[in-house]
Formats: sequence, C-alpha cells, structure tokens
Amino acid sequence: MHPPLFLGIDAGGTRTRALLADSSGTVLGLGESGPANVAGPDREAVLRHMGEAAAAAIGAVDPEAIGAVGVGAAGMLSMPGLAESFGTGLRAALGVGGPVTLLSDAVTAFAAGTPEPDGAVLIAGTGAVALAVRGHTEAVARSDGYGWLLGDAGSGFWLGREAVAAVLRHLDGHGPGGWMVRAVLDVIAPADRTSGAVVGRCMAESPARLARFAPVVCEAAEGGDALAREIVERALAHLAATAASVAERGRPIVLAGSLLTEPTPVARGLRERLAGRLPGTPVLTAAEPVRGAAWLAGRGFAPDAAARRELHRRITAAAGDER
Repeated sequence: MHPPLFLGIDAGGTRTRALLADSSGTVLGLGESGPANVAGPDREAVLRHMGEAAAAAIGAVDPEAIGAVGVGAAGMLSMPGLAESFGTGLRAALGVGGPVTLLSDAVTAFAAGTPEPDGAVLIAGTGAVALAVRGHTEAVARSDGYGWLLGDAGSGFWLGREAVAAVLRHLDGHGPGGWMVRAVLDVIAPADRTSGAVVGRCMAESPARLARFAPVVCEAAEGGDALAREIVERALAHLAATAASVAERGRPIVLAGSLLTEPTPVARGLRERLAGRLPGTPVLTAAEPVRGAAWLAGRGFAPDAAARRELHRRITAAAGDER
C-alpha cells in the first residue's frame, strides 16, 4: 500500500504554488501558476490558476488518490464564509478524493515555521501584520496589517516611503543626502532631480510600488549609510512592537515574508529586539508558505505527535524538491 498523499496550495496575489507529498514526508512534486486572489471578483481565474499549479505538482498521480488538500489564501480572516463556499468549488475543480480546507495565509506561514499548535507569526513583506495562532489554524489576535494608508509599520512599503520622504527633505534643503538618497533618485527621477518630480512620479503609481525601495534601504544600511540605518532602526522598533502585541513569552514566534526570511538587516536586528523583549521565546524562520499548507493537510495522517514533528521537519526542509 502506498503512503497517503496530500497537497498544499499557497494562493498568492503574485503567483500560486502547489506541493504534493506523502505521509513519509517525501515531496513528490511542485507546481506554479498565476495569481489567485480568492477574495477578488474573478473566481474563474482563481480556480484555473489553482488547478494549473495543482496539476503541475500532481503530474501523473490520480487526483482521487489525494487524501487531503490544505490551501493558504489571503483574505480568509476578513471573509470567514469564503472558506466553505470556495472550498466546495475548489474540490470539484481539483477532482481530489479528500477534503479541501481553506485557511488564512498567515496560519500557513506559521505552520511553515513550527509544528507547535500555539504561538505567533509576524509577516513583513510589502505589508506587515502579526497574529496569534491557537490550535494550528485559529487566528485569535491581530496586530497591524491595516494597509499602506493606516498601518503596515516597518514593512517594505514603509521602508520605501521613509526613503522617498528622506529624498524629498534633502531636495528641499533640510535633510542629509548620502548613498541611499542618490540611489533612490537615480531610480525615481534621474533627469529632473526636484521634489516636484519625485512627488509626481510617486502619485502616478500604486502606493505599494514604494516597496521596491526597501532593498535599497537595506543595502545602504549595511553599507554604513547613517540615514538608512536610522530608518531600519525605526522599522525594527515598529515590527518588534507589532509582534510583542500578540506574542506570549515561551511560545514560538515565526518570522515570515521577504523582509524577515531573507538575510536583511531587518531580519537580523529583529531577532535581537525580540530576544530582549521576550527572553527565552523561540524565534523561528518560516519556510515557503506552501510547505506549511501541505503539512497542515498531511498532519492528520501522522499517528502521533512525534510523527507529526518529523513530518514537519521533512516537509519544510529545502531538499527533495525534484521528482
């Protein structure tokens, strides 16, 4: 008899990923397709992209043989009724034999970092949010994640906005220059280096586009730029406060999102901040969210806690991605 099979899907606003594994922890296939915003209006495109990613991961395997599917998707916390209605349609679209469970992408990010049932997850990419998680799948408290206009303090967007604001102060004659200021100007207004040109360019684009300057801030900070370092320090204060608002001492904090899973000064500095605020609390880094979704789908096939932990270790490891 073959080990039970399960599928994880990470439905993102940029792309959709799927991962097929079995209960021994062997990753059997990976797939990828276009964006899948389950809270958006184009339900047909969402189902198509999820189906394409799943089909690529499944390959020649009979979908009926898949015993469980876990899906992490943005918007689930604010639209609780979506899980049941969308899950039914997705199960039919995938043609799988087992149940399909839709979960918040924050929950699957938490599961990508730890097999513990309770703790907190801090996600910092373009935006920033922290949630307390209980029983693996229930988000019970939230901090920030209010979007670019009202929050997301310390996020990639926030870093970019602070960098551009520093450029404007410099151009108007009451702020320092430096490597970071020059680098941002070279991108945003290389020909007309005036505050009016910078403001006009930013107003003509989506606010989220400011997040593209976050790597510039990080690189400048690591290179010794004093202004960039000051921005990073303020970001760290915001993110540490966001996480501490929902975290409990001793329970794991999982760091997720590009600012915190890649080797940035924000990721390194935040670990130090959290160690000072919550001593003795494990601070972990999430694997890819699709791995958390897959583990949540497959953990029911593990006979005991030790087996679930080993399954988590194998699913979230980077090795074994090829068929």
